[in-house]
Amino acid sequence: MAIILDGRATSEKVMEELAEEAKRLAESGVTPGLSLIITGDDKYSLRYVKLKQRRAESVGIYVDFHQLEETTNEELVSLITKLNKDPKIHGIMVQLPLMEGLDEIKVVDAIAPMKDVDGLSPNTLGKLLMGEECYPPAGVEAIMELFKRYSLDVEGKHWLVAGETNFLSKPLAAYLMNRKVRVTQVGPGCPHLPDLVKMADVVSTELFKKHAVTGDMVKEGVIVIDNGNNYEGKNVYGDVDPAALEKASAYTPVPGGTGPMLISMLLRNTLKAASS
Repeated sequence: MAIILDGRATSEKVMEELAEEAKRLAESGVTPGLSLIITGDDKYSLRYVKLKQRRAESVGIYVDFHQLEETTNEELVSLITKLNKDPKIHGIMVQLPLMEGLDEIKVVDAIAPMKDVDGLSPNTLGKLLMGEECYPPAGVEAIMELFKRYSLDVEGKHWLVAGETNFLSKPLAAYLMNRKVRVTQVGPGCPHLPDLVKMADVVSTELFKKHAVTGDMVKEGVIVIDNGNNYEGKNVYGDVDPAALEKASAYTPVPGGTGPMLISMLLRNTLKAASS
């Protein structure tokens, strides 16, 4: 019987722990502060950032919210520089993607490493690659936290990281390079994907294609980390076909797997920054 890695239930447990930690910090005179920045007027991104704000405030984190419907690279970097110096702010998160015309690398690189609680800057990726202490991206922490909570061993396995974004798959591959694992990382268009999936003990997908990984592609006992969010109307589907999950020893459902964990991991990093 496969273990379902329930991100919703795990996230709620983490949030309870965070509330206790925020209370402890408050009693010592520290109010954790998180700055949330969103550019443009995309209603779905705004809805998600507002959810982050509500969740943060629910555990006792002060939120400094900025919606910039119009801005330039210089103005945005100037704001981040100001927040870097603000002692009330322990973490800075810039919602991606940025509005058209802005330079993502220039913007995230402006975030001070000690306040990069979403793990987006090139500095963070470099530290992950070199095995140094940093705040990994929320998606990477979500995966590792689910392994920990369900007593799954990260090490001693062959991981296939199928994806190439800067905010999940590349950092995940970099993180795993410093663990006792074998890592293969490929992009969504790799022609050898079926063969590589079949050899993997753990498959992490970020393919942006509904049921791209089929039942005949995986081996018995595989662990599936499905990071896909493929929408058809109001329904959302993962990258992995249900037939493949029947062969898995553990898997993340879509929805309800890694997704619900992202905000709680961001908030946990904020509390770590506030207590350091």
